[in-house]
Amino acid sequence: MHKSIFFNKMFPNKKHLMVFYDDINVKIEDERAVYVENSILFLQKLAKKYRESLNVIVIGITGSEGKTSTKDILYTILSKKYKGKKTLGNYNNHIGLPLTLLQLEEDDKFIALEMGMSNLGEVKALGKIASPDYAIVTNIGDSHLEFLENRNNVFKAKTEIFEFVKPEFRVVYGDDPYFKDTEAIRVGKNKNNKIHTNLYGEYNSINIALAITTALKIGVSTEEILDACKNLKLTGMRFERVEKYGKIFINDAYNASPIAMKVSLETFNEIFKDDYKVVILGDMLELGKESKKLHERLSKTIENLDLDEIYLVGKEMKDLYMKLDHKKCFYFETVEKIKDRIKGIKDGAAVFLKASNGICLNKILD
Repeated sequence: MHKSIFFNKMFPNKKHLMVFYDDINVKIEDERAVYVENSILFLQKLAKKYRESLNVIVIGITGSEGKTSTKDILYTILSKKYKGKKTLGNYNNHIGLPLTLLQLEEDDKFIALEMGMSNLGEVKALGKIASPDYAIVTNIGDSHLEFLENRNNVFKAKTEIFEFVKPEFRVVYGDDPYFKDTEAIRVGKNKNNKIHTNLYGEYNSINIALAITTALKIGVSTEEILDACKNLKLTGMRFERVEKYGKIFINDAYNASPIAMKVSLETFNEIFKDDYKVVILGDMLELGKESKKLHERLSKTIENLDLDEIYLVGKEMKDLYMKLDHKKCFYFETVEKIKDRIKGIKDGAAVFLKASNGICLNKILD
């Protein structure tokens, strides 16, 4: 079969566009076939042009913890009034973000974009593609210290997004000391504001506040916001309740950092204060030379909690294990080695799972 006939049979839709490396041996004579030197750069330029052609509000969301939850919350609230899109899964990098932008339709009014990074310059590169109208920075923590070395560099990396957004359209967690001199709308804790929501945890109240503040700026009414907050939906493995093996699992194993680990453990301990409580914790990755110290530091948090059993998984968690009482704390090198122990945990127990995504702790529930 002639290559052009084969191409037309495979892609009969005239709206299809096929991108090939320029040095491909066999070239197809079709206006839908584009030949480029760098396919990723082409994808980014295409997404940038497409974004610029649309009348859509772009909200860029970054920070050390809470990016995905804040994005999900904001999307739910904005969807009460507008049609729009959000980042799906982990499509928050130099490939995923442009692919997400290309999912926009002409009648979409907004897109909530998560902007991930592991080094300086990466948020800036994403900002050049997306040209955000609004920016949310959730907090500054210890994530990616393997590459950034200290929180000052984390702050510099995350706030690269401000280069594209005017101060009146920036929203930050104002109780974070790193934002004390930042020109932005600051969101903080206030006992006088009461919102009814289906989400757990004080940390989610901050994520909700960031999303609400942004939604108000965009034009969503207070009534629409209050209604949306009653049934917020988060991406899976974010304090997700799963009942299996006669136990209640709280699957928070999508990712982990020292701050997120501490606050989520405290939240779990409070919610299930009258239950038999088990925690299964895996390594916090990308902490660099600070890893040993930050894992050991978790011992203070755990000692202040009323936990019945503690299971630790992974190379880095060995440092924490050495700091804890071995009568109720158990260590395993891999997730596979702990799976057989799970079914033996007391029926009716509440079991909390948390680790960096690379540990694949969620496989315990497979």
